[in-house]
Amino acid sequence: MADVAQQLLEAMESLDDVAYSLTADEAVQELDEATLQVFWRDWPRIQSWAGSLWRQLNDELAEMASPAGGDVDTGGGD
Repeated sequence: MADVAQQLLEAMESLDDVAYSLTADEAVQELDEATLQVFWRDWPRIQSWAGSLWRQLNDELAEMASPAGGDVDTGGGD
């Protein structure tokens, strides 16, 4: 599983490098047609998976950030 984690981190770093190096408009103009077609074909599946993972992590982190119990006394007031 560590290998898969490393692959994901490397893929994200690579995609971030590409996104930093040229805008989407530049990518359409500069990348070859085959690359653009593969991106167009594969991106919906990748985006769906990544979105699902992000939502699950977001929900988990939001849950962890919630107060442990009931009402929270903020320390002020009457």
